[in-house]
Amino acid sequence: MNKLNYKKLSLSDLILYTQQSDLKATAEFIRRIQKDIYTFFSYLCPPEDSVSDLTQEALIKIVTNINKLKNIEQFRKWSNRIAINVFYDALRKYKKGLNIIESDNLDLSIIPDNKGKPVDNYRCKELECKIKACIINLPLNARLAIILRELEGLSYEEIAKLTNTNLGTVKSRISRAREKLQVDLANYL
Repeated sequence: MNKLNYKKLSLSDLILYTQQSDLKATAEFIRRIQKDIYTFFSYLCPPEDSVSDLTQEALIKIVTNINKLKNIEQFRKWSNRIAINVFYDALRKYKKGLNIIESDNLDLSIIPDNKGKPVDNYRCKELECKIKACIINLPLNARLAIILRELEGLSYEEIAKLTNTNLGTVKSRISRAREKLQVDLANYL
């Protein structure tokens, strides 16, 4: 009997095996998607403990409910809906919302890039930290819309559906967020 090499399987195949309760496939599935989920939350709420907790909660809900996913092609949209719900649940849970800290106090760690010159690596890290800080300072609705559009690659229509907002409002929020980011990042770009 041939052993499956789970690391070489497509995400769609991993989802199918996870739906069949294959524990090795589930472990690889979680390993593959956890970075995307973590990144999504890290742009919404900077405190590392909140990001880790939200990521863990979202991953648990995704795996627990994976059998409810009928169309594997819709996985990204389906998992985004779960992540958004986890985030809003956390906001409701904490009366004052998640602890949002000032951008000057952010301790943002990124995965080191071992390519390029040290000066270039430093500039990339500095720019990434500045972009993240500027996004975190956006109003919550604009922050969520710009993250779903620019980081998750969703269409305006998909964002409107996910956030239960009309299309014009989504376009407006993204436009204002882009304008604000352009102003805030003018010295860096």
